[in-house]
Amino acid sequence: MEVAVRKVYVETLEQQQIEVRQSVMDGLKQAREGKTKDFNAVCDRLEKKYTNAKV
Repeated sequence: MEVAVRKVYVETLEQQQIEVRQSVMDGLKQAREGKTKDFNAVCDRLEKKYTNAKV
C-alpha cells in the first residue's frame, strides 16, 4: 500500500513539474512575441501563481 501511494505521489509531482515548465515556456514565448509589455510582469505573474501552489 505504501509503495502504491508513493508511486502516485511521484507521478503527481512529475506532472506538476511538467506543467510548471510549460507555463514558464509559454510566458517566455509571450514575452518574445511582444504579447506582454514587460518580461518582469510575466515572471511576477508566474511567481504569484506558483508561490503558494500545493506540491
